[in-house]
Formats: sequence, structure tokens, C-alpha cells
Amino acid sequence: MRVVRNVIPSLLLALAPLVAGAQESVTYSLFDGETLSGWTGDDQVWRVEEGAITAEIPEGRTLDRNEFLFWGGTVADFELSLEFRISGGPDANSGIQYRSERLENGDARGYQADLDGGQVWLGRIYDEHGRGLIAERGAQASIAPDGRRWVDQVHPPESFANLLRADGWNEYRILASGPHVELWINGRRVTALDDHQTGESELVGMIALQLHSGAGPAKLQFRNILLRADGETSSPQSPAAVAAAGNRQTESPVLWHLRDNPASASPVDCPEAQQVVAGMKLVEGFQAELIAAEPVIHQPIAFTIDERGRLWVVEAFSYPNRQPEGEGKDRIRILADQDGDGEFETATTFAEGLNLVSGIEVGFGGVWVGAAPELLFIPDRDGDDVPDGPPVVLLDGFGYQDTHETLNSFTWGPDGWLYGNQGVFNTASIGKPGAPPEERTTLRAGVWRYHPVRHEFEVFAHGGSNQWGLAFNAAGDLFMTHCRSYWGGGGTTCVLRNGHFWNQTNSDYPDFISNAAPQGIPHLQNFLPASAKYDSGEGGAGKPGTTAVYGGHSHVGTMIYGGDNWPAKYRDHLFTHNLHGHQINHQVNVRQGSAYETFHGGYDIAWIPDPAYVAVDLKYGPDGAVYVSDWVDQQHCHNPRPENWDGTNGRIYRISWAETFDPVQTDLSKFDDAGLASHLSHANRWYADTARRILQHRAAERPIDAAALERLRASAAAGGPPRIVLESLWTLHVTDGLDDATLAAALSSPDDVVRAWAIRLATEFPTAPRMTGADLERLAKADPSPTVRLAIASALPTLPAAERWPVVEALAAHGEDSADRFLPKLTWQGLGPIVSTDIGRALALAESTPLPTVADSIVWHAAKSSEGRDRIVERLARLDGPEFARQVRLLHFSLQREASLPRPAGWTAVLSIDLPTGDRRRQQLPGLLDELSAVFGDEDVLTAMRARLTDESAAPQARQHSLAILNRVGDRKLPPLFPRLLEDESLRPQVIPLASRSNDPEIARQLLRLLDQLSPDERSSALGVLSSRVEFADVLLGAIEEESLDKRELSSLQVRQMHNLGDAALTERLERQYGRIGVSSEEARQLIDKLRVTYTTAPLWAYSENRGEQVFKKTCAVCHPLDGTSVPLGPGLKGSWRNGLDYFLENIVDPNAVVGENYRMTVVVTDSGEVHSGLLDSETDSTLVLRTAERTISVPKGEIEERRLVEQSMMPTGLLDNLSEIEVIELLKFLLKRE
Repeated sequence: MRVVRNVIPSLLLALAPLVAGAQESVTYSLFDGETLSGWTGDDQVWRVEEGAITAEIPEGRTLDRNEFLFWGGTVADFELSLEFRISGGPDANSGIQYRSERLENGDARGYQADLDGGQVWLGRIYDEHGRGLIAERGAQASIAPDGRRWVDQVHPPESFANLLRADGWNEYRILASGPHVELWINGRRVTALDDHQTGESELVGMIALQLHSGAGPAKLQFRNILLRADGETSSPQSPAAVAAAGNRQTESPVLWHLRDNPASASPVDCPEAQQVVAGMKLVEGFQAELIAAEPVIHQPIAFTIDERGRLWVVEAFSYPNRQPEGEGKDRIRILADQDGDGEFETATTFAEGLNLVSGIEVGFGGVWVGAAPELLFIPDRDGDDVPDGPPVVLLDGFGYQDTHETLNSFTWGPDGWLYGNQGVFNTASIGKPGAPPEERTTLRAGVWRYHPVRHEFEVFAHGGSNQWGLAFNAAGDLFMTHCRSYWGGGGTTCVLRNGHFWNQTNSDYPDFISNAAPQGIPHLQNFLPASAKYDSGEGGAGKPGTTAVYGGHSHVGTMIYGGDNWPAKYRDHLFTHNLHGHQINHQVNVRQGSAYETFHGGYDIAWIPDPAYVAVDLKYGPDGAVYVSDWVDQQHCHNPRPENWDGTNGRIYRISWAETFDPVQTDLSKFDDAGLASHLSHANRWYADTARRILQHRAAERPIDAAALERLRASAAAGGPPRIVLESLWTLHVTDGLDDATLAAALSSPDDVVRAWAIRLATEFPTAPRMTGADLERLAKADPSPTVRLAIASALPTLPAAERWPVVEALAAHGEDSADRFLPKLTWQGLGPIVSTDIGRALALAESTPLPTVADSIVWHAAKSSEGRDRIVERLARLDGPEFARQVRLLHFSLQREASLPRPAGWTAVLSIDLPTGDRRRQQLPGLLDELSAVFGDEDVLTAMRARLTDESAAPQARQHSLAILNRVGDRKLPPLFPRLLEDESLRPQVIPLASRSNDPEIARQLLRLLDQLSPDERSSALGVLSSRVEFADVLLGAIEEESLDKRELSSLQVRQMHNLGDAALTERLERQYGRIGVSSEEARQLIDKLRVTYTTAPLWAYSENRGEQVFKKTCAVCHPLDGTSVPLGPGLKGSWRNGLDYFLENIVDPNAVVGENYRMTVVVTDSGEVHSGLLDSETDSTLVLRTAERTISVPKGEIEERRLVEQSMMPTGLLDNLSEIEVIELLKFLLKRE
């Protein structure tokens, strides 16, 4: 055997400094395409063939040991990319060694990025001659210094089985930075690993290719092998000591690597704050400093940075409540570093007396302030830091029902608009002061924007939860962070213009958005999802072995780093405060398909152990450092009571990369137009963003210098780096300098992000578009990029219906987009509003499109109209097999809230189809066809259902299904059957909630006789029915008056239900038994204080949690599940023990203190005298659906005599009134127990 040892000395010399920590990155080609020069291995195994490094096990031969080909250099942090091809049998196997060592026998020891045909090993990370498999593909894995492992399986391993291309050549990319490594295959991130294990993890080593042992045939080829060497990340010091410390840091795998803050104390005189900063844990190399603290700054709810690098900080003393008019307490402070030494030694007050301020930005001759319900502008045109006059109200009508998610997170977009958030529990009707309702815009959760020059307002996107944080990345895409939502996935969302995203209440969508989906058709839940799939965990600090390792569900503030102080590897990464975990989460937004998937970065940047640390925002400034605001309070969750908040403190910190940090003094306003234009290419994006804003302001007042504009046009059209092209395009756009030629050049750019932005800018103004529907149709057909098609889909709502149709049809023809998470849904959202203009065309598209989301959404939505149902039913008669079943499920799902509809033409023909016995269609459609027939008023079906219902020999499931259908359609012949059905134990649980449909007092007497035989759930349901109508309540109160029923049996909810019946005589009798209904705020406060003393002074060891659980089940469980899920009546309580005693006391005793609109009761009175109280579940043209504690009620609108919205919460006051003191203590003990 002859060993090849052809090493390139000059290359090794060039790379040598990289191991010592050089910062500059250089990309090298490791293979010349012709020889194995620079590589070492067995020349009987390795050769060059077809311009590729090749190794092979011929058919019929066996390789007894793994063979390796080593490249002759050593690297630390790097990016390695190559193309590979693998063929042969199913056992063909290979790998790419990195940070490895070459053993004496030619074997390798160290990390291996695995490679096979995709069946098992492709994308795994294996420790050769070490720990074995350490990261499964599709996983984000972390290994602690002491060897503990944590794995978040982001994607199932089998989802990568078909990742390789059929033509043979594929791309493999390995990125290594310190302990963090990512594997990418064909543009998709497959695996991520953070390895901190003492004595096992390696940060420096060799690269090698492997041919795995085994039987042939197997053939491997590698070509275009490129290495970018980035230097070395220094090894963490003393990881064993950290592992042994036994605190939160050692429990969370994303915090294992953090080290003590190395910075000395700053001159800020605040010992308590300096102690917090000294205790911060940071990634090695970073430092944190205290910039400002009390008494200079308090309650910093928002801040921004002006063109001089000064901090404008809002002090929110009004929170948690808006103050009476003219009595606002908030002020705006300016912190300045006057001498450029990095210390913000001066603090002045710009404005005070403001009310409930939550957002701030500067620019265009003044300060933009969010103070719900108003968007204000405080002019300061001469820039002397003194307002030129009182605040100008630009808009009013923003919501502040929930004051911790009012308008917030102000940021200037690259397109020149001011962007902001509003959270889900606020309802806004936004317009100019004095505007009538028809000129206002409704907004619940969403992202809005306001143009500072044209003074136009629009909703950019709908949806979200209580979002607090917005930031644009280098490509100009917008991201927001928010509380993690069950419906949306993770806590970060890539926000798309005109998109309808999930919202926390999963309600209040337009009629073309479905908040649920039938079994087997999940994509019919057609709102847009979050870009993050991974779960950030429930509230409170995380636990090892759970998804709460990221800190918790609440995210506050968003920064996408674009500065020049932090290491380059953090550029364009997203950072957000994790409120409950006290850590700064680190995320990476990865382009996947048309948009992004947000991954956790593998490790977090900082952890602050102080329990009062409540970070709100973070921004990078002109010095490249990151500034962080800290509210400072032991109270973390929103509470409307001012006395629960400290209000005496607040801090600003600066986090910088210590080695390169240098304070900066600047004032961009002093530059001329050309000087500002030159800042667009600055390495720190703060300069580009600020320069663009100043140029936009100047362009609104005078023409921009012609030479500066020409320079911008030349940069935009030159085909240079995409970032420079984008910066030039954006600046030309905001200064009205984007001419047709430059726009056309952008539309033909080789970079798809530039092309997409050209479409966004050309379609920004619906009243004056620069692209026609025909232009967009042509691009939708021809452009190969899903990113460009997403920009087109985003522009659909700007087009009139006639122009929109062909664009939608072009987008819907791209079958390659069927698995894209965003593009099919956004395409549907553009089509949905115009389906009714041409239902025939829509259903034709449903038949032709290869996008299931679009096709099924069309059928579901079209079925809501009479014409749509007729056409769908006509098509049903022509279908067979699974497609027939699918269309019936869609039709059924679309009509599930309808009680009664006219029979579609052709429905009888569908039912008369002669299906062979055992036909698959019938097997897939149990009961759906009959239920639809019942909705269509088929008396034969209804008669058969009644017969089956009363047939005691029929299967219980069939009888229950018949009951459900008869109730669904409001069958008027059903109530006479109740006396018989109530005696049937198998049906009784389902019949009891329906009994209120009868007005026969004998039903009430029957229920009272049965009470002692009922289970606790049935008993509660029966009491709810007995309190639901006057005829029944009369019997119920009679039993209480006769003392045959203990009045304590009734819950306060049932007492209020009888009070809501509005019968004067009944109310008088009721108050004789229960006193005045409701509790005043003052009474509530006194009761809270009393119960607090009772609980805190009780010997809790003597009280039973188990008995408390029984009280909970009786009083609370129907509306508040403990498993973490939410139902329409109230949120789940999993993890709520963390909120403390006052949280439960205030919400139980005084639930009306803060009532979101989604939790207010609707009361309906029917023409038969029934009164229903509940939450509005859904509404169609013909049917109103209410959700009560016992059931869902469908009420035909034609039967409604009166309807009103009650101010109280669905959660009643007085829940504790019928409980003894012991029961109250045990209930609270149960609620407060740690899980």
C-alpha cells in the first residue's frame, strides 16, 4: 500500500494563524478537481474520477474497516461546503469528519457528519471512536459539561428520508462556531448540536472523508469542497465548576456555557443595580455595564435611539391604568453621553404629563408616542429638546382594555412607515380624531403601520397574542415576538403584509379563515402560523428535561442584530427577552421555502439571576453595543392594581463585546445628502436605517441632492451585494426617487429577495400601483422563486377582483409550493374575499390546483353560500372513492354551525347513488350524510333518527349520534321525548343539558327527583338547566324555599343565570334567598384583604390539597382545565401557581376588574321564552352559537326575540360565597401547589 501525502505547504501556512484566533474569514478550495494534493489516505481506496474525490466498494466485495481521507490542515470555527453523490446498496454509508484527530492506524476520532442515501444516517452527528451517536437528525441537541443531554426533536427523523435529489449531486454544509454546530443538506437545516462536555467536546481538529466498512456495492464522490475558516472560539474556562454549581444555569442546556460578567462597576451610583449587573451571566467575551438607574430613571417601558446616539426613554408611571384626562403621570427622558466616554452622564426631561405611554420613536421633526387610545406626535422641529407645542393627536381609537398589550414596539421600517403592535385582548377602532365609525379601522391583535409624510394608517397584518417586539432583518423582513400560543406554535413570527395569522383567542377571524379543521385535512386551519415551531415552555423558569429550558412562554422585545461590535456570527440573529426565564433568548431565522423557520440558536446570550429583573426592550446603537431596559419588579405578570407594582426603580444596561467595544460620538443630522447616502453601506445597520430616515424627512421638505440620488440609482442597478442594492432601493423609494428604470432593474435582479422587494414597493399604494395585475400574473407564472411568489401573494388584496383572479390562478398552479408553510395559505387569503364574486370560477380552480390548502379552502368557503352548495353537490354526484369522502367532509365541516338550510339542488341524487356493500366511501362517512340531510330538513331522516333514539335495543353510540343530530337541527319534536330519555342512564348525561328546550315544568320536577341519583357532573348540569328558564327556576326556587334542596347546592353562576332571566317576581324571591347579586369593587377589595389574612395565617399543614381539588372540580374545572389547554370559557391553569396568592384572590373575587371582550356574556331570549347566557362561539347569517358551561347551544336567528351583550365577565363574582372558610383555604392551597 502506498500512502498519498501530497500536502500544500502554502495553504497550511495561510491557515496557521486561524488556529491562533485570527478574526478575518477567508474561503479556500480544498480540492483542485484533478489530484488528491493536500489529502492523505489509502490510494487503493481513494482516487479522483470525473472531477470528484471517489471511493468505492465494488459489488461482491467487502470492506473490513472504515477508511478515511484526511485533509492536511487544522481548523477551529469554520464553514465547510461540498457536493456529494452516493450510490449502491441500502448499506452504502459515509461521513465527513470535522474537529477530529488522525490515529496512528489511519482511523479518525472525533465528530462525524453522517451520510447515507437518506434511509437512516444522513444528517446525524456521530462521535467516531467516542460517544457514538450524539445528535439525531431533525434534532437540536445540547450536552452539558457533566455529560447530561437534552434533545428537542424539531422535525421527525423520517421527514429527511427523501431529502436527496434524484439527479445524484447534493449539497452538504457544516457550520461550526465554538461548541455550536449545524448540519445543512440541500439548503435545509437538518441537525444542530451544542457540545459542552468536559473532556469530550473539541473546538479544533482535522477534516476527513469516510468510506464506511461493509458489503458492496457502494460508491461515494465529493467535489467543490470549500472551507471558510473563521478562527477559534476560546475554550470555556472551568466548565466542571459551573456544572457543580447546582442552579438554574446548570439545569438549562442553553445556559450551560455562560460565565460571570467580567466588567468593572460603572460610575452609576446605585448599589442595588450594580449588584444585579455584577451577577449577570454572559457568553464568554461579552460584558454588561450599568448605564442608568434609579433615581435617574424609573419604569422604562420603551426607549429609542436618536441620530446623535442618545437614549429617549419613556417612564411609565401611569401603568397599569390610564389616568383621568389631564392627570397623566408619564414622562420622556433623554440620556446623553456628552463627551464620548461611554457614560450617559446627563438626563433631561423632554415631556411629562403623558398618559399610559407604551411606545416611542423619534424623527421627522419630533417624537412619536403611543399613549392608548392615541397615537401622538410631539413636535420639536428645531431639535432643541423642548416641545414646540402640545402633543398632536394623529389617531385615536386604539384599545386599552388590557393595558399590558397596548400599542407598542415602535420601529421605522425600511419602506419609510412607522410600525407598531397591538395585543389580542384589546379591541380598537382606529381613525383620525372625530372620524365616524365607517372611516375607522378595526383591529384586535395585529401589526399596524403609519406613514409619517402622507399620514396614512393601515393594518399590516392581523393576528398574534400579546406581542411586544418588532424588528426587521437585513433583508427587510419583519419579525415579532410574543407569548407562545397553542394555535401558532412558537413565540416568534415572520410577519407578512396582508396576512391573517393565528391569534391567542383563536377567534375574530374574517369569514374566509377557519380556526379549526376536520380530521385528515389539517391545512384547513388556514390562518398563517408562527415561523418558530419550537415551544418555549410554560410560564416560569424552565426545568431540565422539558421544553421550558428556554425560560418560559413570554417574550418581550425583539432585536435582530445588525451592529458591528458583536462578533459577525451574530449578525442577523434574533434576540428577545424571556420574561420568566430572565434570559436573552437567541434565535436564527432560516429561509425555508417562501419565508423562514425560526430555530433556537442553540445557546442563549445572557441569564440574569435577579428575581426582580423584568427586561422590556433591547436595541443596538451607533457603537454596535446592545442597550437593554429593565422594568425591575418582583411582579412579572400584568395586574391592574397600582399598589401591586413597585414603581420606584428602573435600569438601562449595555451589553458589548469587550475586546472591540469603543464608545462612539456621532450626529448624522449634520451630514449632507451625499454623506448620508454613503452611510447606507456602513457595517452597522443603525447608520443605514438612521440615514434613510433623515433623507426621507428631507425629501418631504425639499428635493434631495441630484448627485446623491444618482449615486443611489447606480448602486441599486449595479447588481452588487444584495444588501447594498436593497438599501439603495429603500432609500430611493422613501425619497420618491425610485424611477421606472431602477424599478425594472430590480425586478430582473438575479437575487430573489431584491425582486420580491421590487414587487412590495411597486404595490405599496393600492390607489396608485406601479405594477398591474397582468404584470403580477406574468411574474407569478415565470419567476422560479417562492420568495417572489410570496410577495405577489401578499399584494393580492391590493388588486381589484377582476385583476386578482388570474394572479391567484397563476400562483395556485405551482405544485412545488404545496408543502410550503406560508405561500398556499397567503394565496388563499388573497382569494377568499373574492370567491363570492365568481363561485363557479373558484370551484373550477379547486379542481385544477395542485395546492390542497387552496382547493379545500375554496370548497369549505363556497359551501357557505346557496350557489356554492348547489355546485358542490352537483360535483359530488360525479365523484368516487376518497375524493367523494373528502368533499363530503368539507361540506359537513363548513355547515357544522348551521341548524337549518334549504336542500341543495341535486342532494337527492347524491343520496340515491348505489354504492356497493362495503364501499370505501360509506366506510369513511359514518353519519355525515345523514347529518347533512337533517340540516337540509329531510323529514324521513329526522323520523328515522327519533325512532333510533327511542329504540333501547339500538347501539348506544348510534342513539347518541341521533340525539346530537336532532339537537343540532333544533328538532321541535325532540322535547316531548325528554321525560322518557331522562330515565335512560345511558343517554341521561347528553339529555340533561338539552332539557331547557322544554317549557314543561314537569321536566324540572323530574330533574329534581333525579338529583340524588346523578353523578357530580350530571348534577351540576341539571342545576344549570333548572336555572335556565323561568318555568324551571320557579320550580327550583320552590324546592329551596321548601328546604327540600339546600340553597348552597347552587353555584354563583347558576344564581346569576336566574337573575338574568329578568323576571321581577323571580328576582325578588331569589334575593330573599341569596341577597343582592354581585359584588362592588370596594367590597371586593375588602374581601381580598380578609381572605389574604385568612390564608397566610392558617396552619396550612392541617388543610388537605385533595379536598381542595374536589372543590376545584365542583367550582372551577368546567371553565378552567388544569392540563394547560384552553376552552372557550376560560384559560387553562397549568403552571398558574407561579403567579402567587393575590393572582387567584383578585381573579376569583373580582373577575370584572378587567374583562376582555372575548369573555363577556351574551344573553339571548327566544320567541318561546328560553333565555340562554354564554360566550359567543360563532355566528352565521342564520344561526347564533353560544358556549355555556354545560354545552354548546345553536339558536336559529329567526327565533331570537332579544339579544344583548352583558358587561360582566363569564366568570361570576361570588364563587366563594357558598364555600366554607375551610373549603376556601383548601381550594387556594390546591391552586398554589407546585406541579
